[in-house]
Amino acid sequence: MWRVVPFASSQAHAPRLFKEMTMKALVLTAALTCTAGTASALCEDAWYLRNMAFDRAGYCFGSALGKSVFSAECSTKSPSLNDWDQRMVSAHKQLEASYSCKINTKGRHLASSLVGKLDDIDLLPTLSQFESSCVGYTGAPVTLTSGIGMRDSYPTGTIQGGATVHFRFEPWGGFEFVETETGAGWIPEGSVTPDVCTAFAG
Repeated sequence: MWRVVPFASSQAHAPRLFKEMTMKALVLTAALTCTAGTASALCEDAWYLRNMAFDRAGYCFGSALGKSVFSAECSTKSPSLNDWDQRMVSAHKQLEASYSCKINTKGRHLASSLVGKLDDIDLLPTLSQFESSCVGYTGAPVTLTSGIGMRDSYPTGTIQGGATVHFRFEPWGGFEFVETETGAGWIPEGSVTPDVCTAFAG
């Protein structure tokens, strides 16, 4: 169950405050439906993420779904994954097993919310079993990057004031992967906290 925490600087004008809190809760509820809120959605996102690593390694998919979702340009049936992707793939296989995921690989449609969002991401993130959202970000702009830190990555977007920021991935090395309405990427862990959100759930 989601716990909505609105932030207000004053307790005066209770009726007006209650109305504003109600509106914030409604906006937050709508925002949360945009992320993986069901086991089925999580299963499809996990399948997409781990197979995206194989696609990038040049894997030639044999299933109808793999051929439909990923690039037809391939070079091998025995791809070699780097250490990062190996850990990510292993984690998602465990996650899929824990949720008894059953993806129809004979079909040609995948309802993953991540399709098309990760093309500019160098280090693919690992899904968490938990998620939270910051609605109405009020802090300073935060740069989203393709990997961990600016040294070995590049900007993929910016979290601006008023944005909704979704958290549903495991943090790594002092960084965390987030999604907004306009993009996705890695940010330093703790860059977005409940203190700089109009409302926060999770």
